[in-house]
Amino acid sequence: MEEGKLHLVQEAFIEHDALQCGYCMAGMIMAIKALLDRNPRPTLDEVRSVIGGSYPYIINATLDASRKIVFKEGNEGMVESKLLVK
Repeated sequence: MEEGKLHLVQEAFIEHDALQCGYCMAGMIMAIKALLDRNPRPTLDEVRSVIGGSYPYIINATLDASRKIVFKEGNEGMVESKLLVK
């Protein structure tokens, strides 16, 4: 990651209005980044498990970041693409 540039997860949070309070947002971003580092193609259930529930904007941001990571790395395969909020 370039110095001074946001991570794809941070960018996705902004793009999908997935912002939370200052207390929990950093933890959500770190948990999602850790998930995507382990598994760049998580399922909806895996995302829900990591964030502790159903937060549609955060799920959408996570799946969007996942798609961008998979595309950027040139990985083959599909990313579950069902967005919860349009």
